Amino acid sequence: MRSRTLIAVLAPVALAPFLLAAWWAQRPDEAPWHDDAVADATETVDRIEARFDRDHLYKAEDYAHTAGQEAAVAVLRVDGETHWQTGVTLVLRVTGHGSSVNDWGERVEGTEEVCFRLRLGPKDDDRDDDVDCPAGQPLPVAKDPSLAGLDDRLRRALSGAGPHESKVRAAVAGLKLDPAVRQEVAVEGDTVGVALRASQYDCLLARVGPKGAETWRPSHVQLAPGELSCSAGLALSEQFGHRER
Repeated sequence: MRSRTLIAVLAPVALAPFLLAAWWAQRPDEAPWHDDAVADATETVDRIEARFDRDHLYKAEDYAHTAGQEAAVAVLRVDGETHWQTGVTLVLRVTGHGSSVNDWGERVEGTEEVCFRLRLGPKDDDRDDDVDCPAGQPLPVAKDPSLAGLDDRLRRALSGAGPHESKVRAAVAGLKLDPAVRQEVAVEGDTVGVALRASQYDCLLARVGPKGAETWRPSHVQLAPGELSCSAGLALSEQFGHRER
């Protein structure tokens, strides 16, 4: 009787490692931060789709270019030509960052690569999240330069130049901008206009007159296709500083 009791007590203890191993083998093969990273990647794609709508895109190359501007995004596939004719399908690989608590109560962080399939047109838009990533290298997408943080630097540089074209050009050159930034300088009377453009909606204008230098960024709506152009002529016009939403 005593031996039976001892066996009944020891059996679960002896089987515990095997039960634990079986339970561990059935766990999903994913990192503890997986769900959080997928959520982060999903937010990135939400942001990209919102930009598609805001910029009224319809060409396949424009969709790919816009998506590829996100640092965490690689464009793996583009099919179709335009939204309303063939429809456009994009496959994006997005790196999401996540954090979680592991089985030992430790805070852990990591990244996951998540793929999304976006179907844009010809009638409706939809997408599939967390799909299998196709093999192959990402498509080459040129990164746009940026004018972020340049407003004060430009204003200070131009303040010492005065309304003199040669000095204004030298001041702009001294900023050592990315060569991809388009630069324009024009003169009208005693005022010099400057236009810097990094992309369709990244535009910084300035003008220098007898009273000093001032800068202005047209709104997103004003820079939409068919609206205002990011030019030195606009910097010299009466529309300078007039903001529309």
